[in-house]
Amino acid sequence: MIYLLMLLAFLADRASKWWAAAYLAEHGPTQVNAFFTLVETYNRGIAFGMFQGVGPLVGWLTLGVLIGLFIYLHRLPRHQWLSRMGLAILIGGASGNLVDRLFVGEVLDFIQTPLPTGIFNLSDVLIYVGLALVIGGDAFHGRQKAAESRVMEESSPPP
Repeated sequence: MIYLLMLLAFLADRASKWWAAAYLAEHGPTQVNAFFTLVETYNRGIAFGMFQGVGPLVGWLTLGVLIGLFIYLHRLPRHQWLSRMGLAILIGGASGNLVDRLFVGEVLDFIQTPLPTGIFNLSDVLIYVGLALVIGGDAFHGRQKAAESRVMEESSPPP
């Protein structure tokens, strides 16, 4: 199930970029509402457009990090389902940008908001959602483990 979630996140990113490229080529920049504008931008750097021109290097570094995260996901106990879901979404989203960085040398960003985050894509959203779920899962499972430990301490006879 976790690997299916990872695949779905990856495919959602790829489909959104395919759609955005086709739509924006035909219609140009489009204001969806006061908060969202669709605009075609290519990022050759890292997050938020920093360090332009280092895309391929970042791509190879990202590959190493993703391999590490995949190994961590594989070793994470199944009862830590929220953290596992978060890692799957994060890995799937980051893999979408990785494909662009390694094979094209740049990433299509197309969602613009008035927030200081600039222009981003669905992959970036998936990375942040996945990270939030991992952090939330760690907190949730940590409290759950602490509660289980207290119950075991209270139920065991004193020495």
